Amino acid sequence: MPTRTMPPHARARTLGLLVCLACLLGAGCAPAPQIDADWHRRDLTQGLLAHWLAVAPTESGFMRTALDQQWQPRAQQPGHLTEQARLVYAMAIGYELTQDTRYLAAARRGADFLLTRFRDPVHGGFFLRVAADGTVTSDAKNTYGHAFALLALSHLARVTGEPAYRAAALRTWQEVDGWLRDDKGGFRGELPRDFSQARSSTQGVNSQNPLMHLFEAVLALHEATQEPAVLEGAKRIADFVIYRLQIGTSDGGAFIPEWYDHAWKPLASREQGAYTDLGHQFEWIHLLLQAERQGLSGVYAQSAQRLLKYALKVGYDEIDGGVFTKVYPDGALDRSKYWWQQTEGLRALLAVDAASGQPDMRRRYAQTLGLVRAQFIDTQHGGWYARAASQCQDAGCNATQPDPYHMTGLHRAALLAAQPPR
Repeated sequence: MPTRTMPPHARARTLGLLVCLACLLGAGCAPAPQIDADWHRRDLTQGLLAHWLAVAPTESGFMRTALDQQWQPRAQQPGHLTEQARLVYAMAIGYELTQDTRYLAAARRGADFLLTRFRDPVHGGFFLRVAADGTVTSDAKNTYGHAFALLALSHLARVTGEPAYRAAALRTWQEVDGWLRDDKGGFRGELPRDFSQARSSTQGVNSQNPLMHLFEAVLALHEATQEPAVLEGAKRIADFVIYRLQIGTSDGGAFIPEWYDHAWKPLASREQGAYTDLGHQFEWIHLLLQAERQGLSGVYAQSAQRLLKYALKVGYDEIDGGVFTKVYPDGALDRSKYWWQQTEGLRALLAVDAASGQPDMRRRYAQTLGLVRAQFIDTQHGGWYARAASQCQDAGCNATQPDPYHMTGLHRAALLAAQPPR
């Protein structure tokens, strides 16, 4: 009877399954891998932020955020509030981790452009888009963009200790909380310049994504200010998500769908646009654990564990490592892998390991980091690919540098986690 030879990739996957099973049974597992702090530091300061520092900042403070794979600025720059703020944040963290004053100078210029050109002098808040010469090209007030403006100003206030940035960050949160919050306890996606009514283009559809990044930004504001009222604001956001949006599963897990109707009821079908973003589940995990560390006690760590149970079961690739993209209400799984889901997955694994020392978190961190280093790092030009290289070969990829926000957050978290306990 002829024997069948198993293909090499199938043998590798089978071996991976056997290793995972052995670890689950407690047999022959290696010690937890160490955090590769040297790699995280090199990739942040040499492979990533050094390139952005050389190209993105301009003398005016406007950030060039659209760069091709060879780090050349594209002719049309978006001038988007989100991307301007993300570069300010990255430069501030670059300074924090290297003490290189070039990063600080770029962060200050970028923040000053944010506060003079993006800021609305009449109604408050920030415009959605501004050209390089300061001309306003969209006067909409977008919650997602405001979340990143708050994040950038909060981290710059923390890193520099300068009262002007602290005051600007507090004012931004007051405006967001006062003018963009809806009557259900969530936040509207976008309003016109005077914050008067929802734009028809939103079609009554809400997303958890702006809430998640507002939660991140308000936690950063609390880090910078230590104001109890700010922490209470973070609690209001988290409680709305946990008690209103989070959905439990029969095995004790939980997930947070991506899209909702005007009353914050989750969209029901794939045809309506419903799905659960798997990277965002991991992102909520490390943010909820951060909230616990900053003094928000209660259900946050438990909610993080429920999300972890779901995210690992549905969204994590136990064979090759890494985080899948999304799952639809009918159970169909989009198995593609993009850069930012990997960074947030890695951050969550490190956060869970630090909080509870659960088995296999470091193993998955090492496995996914191996995937990132093999599939996402552009060794020729520097920076990251937006999509796994093997998938780019099959489906093609947009040859644009993804902005450094997600990678910067990962590297900072890893370097902090690698420090010995005090």
